[in-house]
Amino acid sequence: MSNVDKKKEEKKSIDSNVIAAIITVLGGIATTLIITFANRTSAPQPTPVPPTAFFFTETVSPSPVPTDTVPAGEPTSTPAPATDTPEPTLTLTLVPPVPIGQDWIDGCVSSLWMPYPSDILAVGNGNGCLLEPVHVFSADDGSLNFLSERAGNGATEVYGLFAPLPESGSITVKVHLKDLNNVDLWMGVFPEPNVDSNGLLLTIPSGNPNQRVIVQKEVSSYKTLQSTQNLKQGTGFSFTFTFNALSAKGTVNPNVFVTNSVSIPSSTKWLFLGYKGLTGSYRIEGRFFEFEVK
Repeated sequence: MSNVDKKKEEKKSIDSNVIAAIITVLGGIATTLIITFANRTSAPQPTPVPPTAFFFTETVSPSPVPTDTVPAGEPTSTPAPATDTPEPTLTLTLVPPVPIGQDWIDGCVSSLWMPYPSDILAVGNGNGCLLEPVHVFSADDGSLNFLSERAGNGATEVYGLFAPLPESGSITVKVHLKDLNNVDLWMGVFPEPNVDSNGLLLTIPSGNPNQRVIVQKEVSSYKTLQSTQNLKQGTGFSFTFTFNALSAKGTVNPNVFVTNSVSIPSSTKWLFLGYKGLTGSYRIEGRFFEFEVK
């Protein structure tokens, strides 16, 4: 073989070896890429996160507020100012008391009367009168009726009604008794609505009501100051109290008995109608009537 032919053979061998080496390298690269890709695709996936719960609340969209803007082409006007809707109001109407002297005629105990003692509850009836009975007193057909009794032992006690008097004038009233057992009827004029204040006091002592004496008592000591002879009750005993800014006096059964004037220097005086229950059991029943104020 010539040298030229040997060189050609060597060249072919070299070329075959280079090609084989290149193929080997490319195969290795391909293998590496395949392994890398396989490793990437088999990587662990991230742990799924549970979904978050959402709560929806209803939201009211604000209503569009009307404006005073007038669309183009429309006549303009001045809007009226907003006014408040009038609310109903409660009006308290005070009913004046029924006048003393008129109240019994109307079958009413005027709210001007004040029970004594003061711890006795007096409730207005809404018509100028008191809710009846007022303790043991009730008005009917022109009369103020009363009935009270106590059984068993007990100390003395005073009950009644006070009414304010004008600065001067007179009051006339009659009383008719059905029962007056261990109890004294009281009538008088006082400077305060309190029987312990120093005033003019006339009494009908306990006993047979058809024939009684009338006694003027000293308030503080209950001592007898003056007394009438026995008087027949008949249709009733009549009392008149006359008073002014300085004093008061009493008259029994016109012109039968007149007290001396008693000093009561007060522009405001109080008439008292009531009774004094004596020690032990007692009972009183009767009525005041023909009440007149002058």
